[in-house]
Amino acid sequence: MYRRLQITLSGENLKQRIQEAIRARELEMTILDDRIKAREGDQPFDVRADDGFRSFGELVTERSQLADRIIQLALLRDSVVVGDDYALSKADLRRAGIISFERPEHSCMERAWVESDSGMPVDGLKLTFSGSELRELLDERRRVHEKRAARWRHELTRGPEDQTDDAPLLPDQMCENTAEEEEWRAELAEFIRTHIDASEVYRLGQADLEFGDLLPDKPGSMKQAEWEERSGLAFSLERIARKL
Repeated sequence: MYRRLQITLSGENLKQRIQEAIRARELEMTILDDRIKAREGDQPFDVRADDGFRSFGELVTERSQLADRIIQLALLRDSVVVGDDYALSKADLRRAGIISFERPEHSCMERAWVESDSGMPVDGLKLTFSGSELRELLDERRRVHEKRAARWRHELTRGPEDQTDDAPLLPDQMCENTAEEEEWRAELAEFIRTHIDASEVYRLGQADLEFGDLLPDKPGSMKQAEWEERSGLAFSLERIARKL
């Protein structure tokens, strides 16, 4: 049977290829660490020709994103079942670091990849968890969100006398909204946990991992970039709406 842009890899082969992708990125991060160390004392927006005119801040951000990508790939590698076969699309191969996200400069006609008929391949790139492991992870996420909620609730009790340069007072509405969100996330983790069968095995896709809040936290630089992108888009839409 032929399926466009899908290929079947054994779990052992997939695990090995993900490990190779991790090693390649670890080498990139070592090179970045050397470049960052060589530029100690630079301001965030200082650029140098030998770094392709990238600013010091861009190097630091790139290093942070690379470290986060290594964590994601390690999670994928450790969740691959060696005895299974995986039917992977191009998007799956990119998420696993096996092929690049970049498009080639010269496009060529893509040929369908043959999927083996032997066995029952796992549909797409999914992470495998035992039910007991999943319950422990959800317990951990619940505790994290409860701790964050308590910290934001504490912010509401601070007065002007508690304000310092390192810990300024934050708007009450912001603290209240963030605390409520963290409390909701803690309740969601507990709700999902109570419906997990510890004796079962679960294969989770990206949507499942995001719903269960099981992915590693993104670095602050990535969160900031996403917030700025969303804010910029919202501002542009509001400006268009006003003109209309």
